[in-house]
Amino acid sequence: MSAPSIGQFFPCSPEYATWEDWVGSLTMYFGSEPIGSSSEADWQEGANQIANLPTFAAYPVSGPETFDNWQDWAVNFSQIVNGPSR
Repeated sequence: MSAPSIGQFFPCSPEYATWEDWVGSLTMYFGSEPIGSSSEADWQEGANQIANLPTFAAYPVSGPETFDNWQDWAVNFSQIVNGPSR
């Protein structure tokens, strides 16, 4: 069974962004979701909050505790949400 499509591609790479910029971009693309703000120091809390939002909860997004930094988690999140063909 595949995850449902969100119907929108999220093109923002975390490679050259701050946590705050990446979350801001996520908010711009998915503004209908109550995406909160968090500091980079609290990125794991913010990542858990994002992964559990209704739009993304159906995806097998890994918990942030398995990643050394937010960029690796954000890359994983984007790959899962966007799907393998993007």
